[in-house]
Amino acid sequence: MQKSFGFAGKILRVNLTTGGIWTEPTEQYAKKFLGGRGIGDWLLYDEVKPWVTPFDPQNRLIFDTGPLVGTLAPCSTRHSIEAKSPMTGGVGSDNSGGHFSPELKFAGYDHIVIQGRSRKPVTLWINDGQVELLDASHIWGKTTWDTDDQIKGDMGDDTIQVVCIGPAGENWVRSAAIIANRARAAARCSLAAVMGSKNLKAVAVKGTGSLRIAEPKLFMAAVDHAWEKIGKSPVAEALIGFGTYFMTPTANDLNFLPFRNFQDAYMDPRKVEKLTPEVFRDEYETGRIAGLCCPLACSHFYEVRHGPFAGLKCEGFEGNDAWNWMARFDIDYPPAIIKLHGLCNELGLDEDNASAVIGWAFEAYQRGILSTEDTDGLKLEWGDYGVVAELLRKLAYREGFGDLLAEGVKRASEIVGKGSERFAIHVKGQDSVEPMRALKAYTLGCCVSPRGGTHTRGAPMVEMMPDITDEFAQKTWGAPAPTGPFSYENKVEPVVYVERLHAIFDSMNICNIASVWGSPDLLNPDDIANLYSAATGEHMTGNEMMMIGERIHNIEKAFNTLHAGFSRKDDYPPQRFMEEPIASGPAKGERLAKDKWDKMLDRYYELHGWNRETGWQTRKCLEELELGDIADDLERVGRLPR
Repeated sequence: MQKSFGFAGKILRVNLTTGGIWTEPTEQYAKKFLGGRGIGDWLLYDEVKPWVTPFDPQNRLIFDTGPLVGTLAPCSTRHSIEAKSPMTGGVGSDNSGGHFSPELKFAGYDHIVIQGRSRKPVTLWINDGQVELLDASHIWGKTTWDTDDQIKGDMGDDTIQVVCIGPAGENWVRSAAIIANRARAAARCSLAAVMGSKNLKAVAVKGTGSLRIAEPKLFMAAVDHAWEKIGKSPVAEALIGFGTYFMTPTANDLNFLPFRNFQDAYMDPRKVEKLTPEVFRDEYETGRIAGLCCPLACSHFYEVRHGPFAGLKCEGFEGNDAWNWMARFDIDYPPAIIKLHGLCNELGLDEDNASAVIGWAFEAYQRGILSTEDTDGLKLEWGDYGVVAELLRKLAYREGFGDLLAEGVKRASEIVGKGSERFAIHVKGQDSVEPMRALKAYTLGCCVSPRGGTHTRGAPMVEMMPDITDEFAQKTWGAPAPTGPFSYENKVEPVVYVERLHAIFDSMNICNIASVWGSPDLLNPDDIANLYSAATGEHMTGNEMMMIGERIHNIEKAFNTLHAGFSRKDDYPPQRFMEEPIASGPAKGERLAKDKWDKMLDRYYELHGWNRETGWQTRKCLEELELGDIADDLERVGRLPR
């Protein structure tokens, strides 16, 4: 019998070196860290010491569900993954959708903590309470799609849920991604390379258990309220209709595209017109897919029926595809974009990171820094999607020129040199696809993100929401609404708010798109607190949850300080965005001003209670968050300012 409410109640631990498998209770961590990413972050901080390298067997690979996963709470189907990042040397933390997370919960586990390295390729097979390591030598080298098929075929059960790596993860490629359900990528931090370094090909789960809710009537009232809010939201309606790709035309209007590796932020509207959400819906969509209890069904399934890619079928198409393929490479052929997206899923590549390093190579070729002698005879010319596809393959297998690209944009540019570092776009060593010149709050959120320049940890969307009122802003984050998308005024408070918000949504493993991050009329911290309180019986307010979000964020910050030595100097955007203005479009001439950026950073550190000169945490802020042990750790290494 399960004793926990909301939670499955157990953390599964696996030592791949010894073959040891055991469990421990989740309860000891839940009150302080909520669940999901919160518990995963703490386990990573507590168990991985600064001298452990990302590919060391002692690095942990941690899979998380959440206390609302597997319930009727809307959009509660995601999973988080943590490890020390091969990209930055700091915290690595990913989040992905699909059906894996509820299946793991139904099998009886809230988290999986994996350590060590197997002598041969293995699959971790979880069949309710039966857990074993199976030989995966016969599927090592296979793509993620073939791996998913093979495991289900071997087991004779196509309802098994699988997360796995492809050739990219096996080859320790720094832009590798862990793929669930053939299309849902846990990406940006190269945790698939960590999985490959452990010789772990896949985790396969079958769960037939159930969950207990502490206060069913209160829980169903909170569920009904949350579903009703989502059902009334115009943004939710747009997501249902087009997925996250619905933002593409607006992105161009806001100078929010990384055109030709950020040489501009605007694309010819005539080309964008060929790639509108309506084009993909009307000409290529064949179905829509949702996670468990997700009313948005924002994952659209596409099929290419004509042309060189006829017969291609894939899902998981996102707004990032407009950044990665349309804008980055100046491609205006829809089937090519579908092909590049599907190829990344199949090879187990994070398309954001992979497109970043290939985009750098294209610009280096454009500028004469690289030649066909360097690129295995390939001509890297903007718009040539065939060359992009070939480089993705080479990258995944570390073949020829792909071996250099597999190291990520920072390392590749340092190897090549010749000034190519200037247009190697990364933050803290993490490859970046996010446009960072026009929208100042969004840019700040990307640059201070603990996992490096990514937008899903603190980059607010408020600059894209013209209907944000002062009343809403004051009530939500305690400051007036931002004064226009391109200004610096009132931009810091929403960043800190979103950092905390994302921490609690990731700890529940409810999709952030369903939160007030996506639209003011969607789920807020009070909504999540009501769901959590009724599900677990541990009553909590939205404000109390947000303070736990601040605690989680500070754990990641401290991990970075100890492991990577990050400080204020690492919270700046790439120099290109401060030196080169936007060349065309509505925000023509915009670039980031260092003096104004410094003022934003000062205010950001002040709101967190951190030291402004170093960007490091203080004992006062950590002890207020009940993280005194972390303060002691930082003081021992001289990284706790007086």
